[in-house]
Amino acid sequence: STEKMLIECNVPFVAVGDIHGQYNDLLRMFNAFNDPKNPSRKPGYVTSRYVFMGDYVDRGKQSLEVLMVLFCLKIQFPKSYCLLRGNHESKAINRVYGFQQELIERFDRDDGRELFMKFNELFTHMPIACLAGGSILLMHGGISPLLQTLEDIRSIPKPMIDPNSNPLACDLMWSDPMLDLKGHRPNEVRGVSIHFGEDLLLEVMKRLGLTLVVRGHQMMMNGFNFFANGKLVTVFTAASYYPDRPNHGAVMHVTKEGRNGFKILSPMEDEVGR
Repeated sequence: STEKMLIECNVPFVAVGDIHGQYNDLLRMFNAFNDPKNPSRKPGYVTSRYVFMGDYVDRGKQSLEVLMVLFCLKIQFPKSYCLLRGNHESKAINRVYGFQQELIERFDRDDGRELFMKFNELFTHMPIACLAGGSILLMHGGISPLLQTLEDIRSIPKPMIDPNSNPLACDLMWSDPMLDLKGHRPNEVRGVSIHFGEDLLLEVMKRLGLTLVVRGHQMMMNGFNFFANGKLVTVFTAASYYPDRPNHGAVMHVTKEGRNGFKILSPMEDEVGR
């Protein structure tokens, strides 16, 4: 891939959070953007520009379908699809949380293993952040105290085999916001990267000239949640993510004028308790 670690796109766009192998939710999300005014009913996957913030694989049952559809759309409409890398697009993680097992079960051991290696090689070339409309920064995890300029992201070397080998990349893919925290501290919940407070977020945004930070990485019961008076928003797209807590999924759409709204995916009966 010729894309840099930081890609750029224009507004309007749709920000999509974690899908985690829930192919039905990917299709439901596209259907939410079908064009009702168009008599030929243009499908949602061609009517909008999409920024996916990673975590396509693991946990759900259809990581393969999610990846194949998104990679095909990326090839067909390269300018309309920005596919960022999440912390699950890494061999150490997706070997354990379901992706490798899914491929082995569906293709037999040898072919499954080979596909697993090939997909993970592809993941090492994926960008990890997107600058939309010049002032909205999207990534999977969150910000980092190491982030001084946008050039810092652009200059992270590719391919990146192990995200933990680069502290800035690791934060962008793994960090989480925390209420009532000053500065940052080790992220003990995940055992990797940091938690960051509102003060650090505002400092980084001011330095980089940002108006909004959008990220995924954390399940939200309503599908989305704001932090720091709306300066940061977390978007999580997989509905019914935990069988015992039927969360809604959401995507965020940002208009040309910079207004944002949400489309919500309700929990589906057949997914609850799976």
